[in-house]
Formats: sequence, C-alpha cells, structure tokens
Amino acid sequence: MAELTAVHGNPLIGLYARVSDDFAVVGVRDGKFESLIREELDVDIVRTTVCGSELAGAMVALNSEGIVVCGHVMKKELEMLERSFEVLVLETEITCMGNVIAINDRGALVHPDLGDEVISKISEFFDIDVHRATIGGIKTVGMSAVVTNKGALVNPNTSEWELKKVEDVLGVEPVKGTVNFGSEMVGTGVVANSRGYIAGRDTTGFELGVIEEALGFL
Repeated sequence: MAELTAVHGNPLIGLYARVSDDFAVVGVRDGKFESLIREELDVDIVRTTVCGSELAGAMVALNSEGIVVCGHVMKKELEMLERSFEVLVLETEITCMGNVIAINDRGALVHPDLGDEVISKISEFFDIDVHRATIGGIKTVGMSAVVTNKGALVNPNTSEWELKKVEDVLGVEPVKGTVNFGSEMVGTGVVANSRGYIAGRDTTGFELGVIEEALGFL
C-alpha cells in the first residue's frame, strides 16, 4: 500500500529530501518522515540543512556515486555530508542543485543555462553523460521529474522530444503524471528510489497508479 505523508503539514515532501539507493539527505527534523524513508526506501539518513535551508531536496542532487551542492554550503553541513558521500561543490550562480539536475546512475539532465564548465565537472565527478534539457518545457528539470534507476515520472506537459531525451540519457522509460491532486511539478511531491516511493499527502489514487507504473512498482 502506498505511503502518503506531509512534512509539517506540507505535502511538497520532495522539497525536504533527496534520495539514492543508499542514502537520503533530509533537511528537516520530522520523525515520521524519517521513519517512512527508512522503511519504504531502505536507506540510511543524513539529516542536515544545506546552505542553511531545510529544503534539502531542492538544494542537492545525488546518485550512487556521490552528491553535488553549491558553493554556499556551510562548513558544518559539508562535514556532515562528507561522512557519507563523495561531495562535489560547484561554484555557480544557480544554487539549488536538486531543482536543476535530474539524475540517476546512468546519466543526468540539467538546466539549460548551466555553463559548459559546470556540466563538465558534473559529468566527470559522476562519470556519466550530462545533457541540457527541459521537461514539460520547464528548465528546473529536477522538480519537473522524479528519476530513479528503474523509472521516471515526468511533468504531464512533457513533449515527445523531451520524453526521448529522458529515455536516451537516463536509460529509463518515462511516464507522464501528476502528484498532490494535479500538481505538474512531480518532483515536489514524490521521494523515490529503486526500492520504493513516498508521495505527498494530497496525491490521489489515480495518481498513485501512474506513479507506480512510472517508477516500476507494478
């Protein structure tokens, strides 16, 4: 049975956590949320703010190889992350790495305005192909999609060209859907890895069926 939750009453749970198949970074102290992540996704949790923000899901991108943050990360936060991850710190005007990178272990799609040097660093660090893209016409690809090693849920306005880009670069077959009773920014409402997923409290039964198909749990 699908697990639905909210963080301090907010169903936009994807803003507060980012997960891989091994670890979750959670930016907010919420015992129920952490318990669900441990039970449903079977990962260890690193709880820390990132750049002083509880919105860790928006601030970091990660896969099985490591994690990327912007240069505004605080020393204590970086030390906390380095206990569990190889960390890439990027000096760029775009600070919310979770918003602008959609990544799994096979590849990454990134905000079209990221520079060549930044893209090269991401590609070298994770040892994957990295391509500029939009998803649903939206540049913040990390919030317009939920990507794992098994599947991808993408914004319902995603074009055929964008769907092909997701499939070619990330090696998964994307499915269009919504979360939280019609929200098109699916990355704000789902936390997922290859083992499971958690959805925002307002997600409907129909939406859950699409999510399970997209992420490979049917």
